[in-house]
Amino acid sequence: MAHKFDPSHLNSLENPDRYRAMPPKKILRELGLGPGMTFVDVGAGSGYFSLPAAELVGPQGTVYALDLLPEMLEHLRSKRPPPWLKALPSEESRLPLADGIADIAFSCFVLHETEAPVAFLKEMGRVAKPGALVVLIDWAKVRQEEGPPYEHRIHHHRAEELALEAGLRFRRAEMITPNHYALTLFRPLAEEGG
Repeated sequence: MAHKFDPSHLNSLENPDRYRAMPPKKILRELGLGPGMTFVDVGAGSGYFSLPAAELVGPQGTVYALDLLPEMLEHLRSKRPPPWLKALPSEESRLPLADGIADIAFSCFVLHETEAPVAFLKEMGRVAKPGALVVLIDWAKVRQEEGPPYEHRIHHHRAEELALEAGLRFRRAEMITPNHYALTLFRPLAEEGG
């Protein structure tokens, strides 16, 4: 069984050290998120990326903050997000959204928790517009006390293989901190066979 985040550790998601090491608004800007865009955050948790995304897309845009855990959604809603941020319950491999709506489909620290990673990645691709980005941030396959157990972590090369198996295309992989990688993928255009 995949390692799942324990909601009793919710406060760890909003640690100031985490904001310094992984500044969400800076990361989202570098991905090109801006006014009027649609951003899907799968496994939104406390809103670490969803809330800054809502600021960046503004009232002409939409942010869908999806999570399996009702406690996470309640916590996010307690922050009184703007009306263009929609906090919705979701299943791991069945996102409650229409096909091809996202300019960026995004997930942070979720891939290693999934029971069926290829099905999860197919769903990420399904909700992305053709040609749109699908971005995964996850724990590097390194031994450390912080984060999930080593055996549950997925190496970025393996994550790339899973994404290709799910029909996504590779753009780049990079270490964004010594312990976290970002995998930038995209949904192929229809004429590319996707």
